[in-house]
Amino acid sequence: MINIDLKEKPKDFLELNPYGKVPVLIDGDAVIYESAIINEYLEEKFTKIRLMPTDLAQKARSRIWIDFCNTRLQQATHKVLHGKEPEKAREKLQEHLQSLEREMSNRDYISDDYSLADITYIPFFTRQERYGTPINDNLPHLQRWMELLLSRPAVRSTL
Repeated sequence: MINIDLKEKPKDFLELNPYGKVPVLIDGDAVIYESAIINEYLEEKFTKIRLMPTDLAQKARSRIWIDFCNTRLQQATHKVLHGKEPEKAREKLQEHLQSLEREMSNRDYISDDYSLADITYIPFFTRQERYGTPINDNLPHLQRWMELLLSRPAVRSTL
């Protein structure tokens, strides 16, 4: 593992990842960036533990909700912290959380079983207070899902 100063990104890092974001995975000659793509790469490389559904419809569902996290939820959180209108961004974030609340109302996991889709939301849940949008009794289904994910031994060991 190499630590990168994101305020002063080294040239060789930017040559590996033109987005200038972390993480970056180097596996032999392969250079992979973007968390969701790294996750899928690792899931396909290490097949003992499957983290994506085998059913095509459930796999597509997982990918939809991974995209939702990466393009909507994370974008809103970035605007809450760094945008010119943080309150407007916080309102948008609340809308996204309400969508997730509805989605999680009758299920334990996004797909039938724990998957990369669920894993994608763990970083958000660990930082939710930072965005001024605590998940509590106001979002009971989301709160239950968050607690289920954060209580997993593999997750707890990283917190």
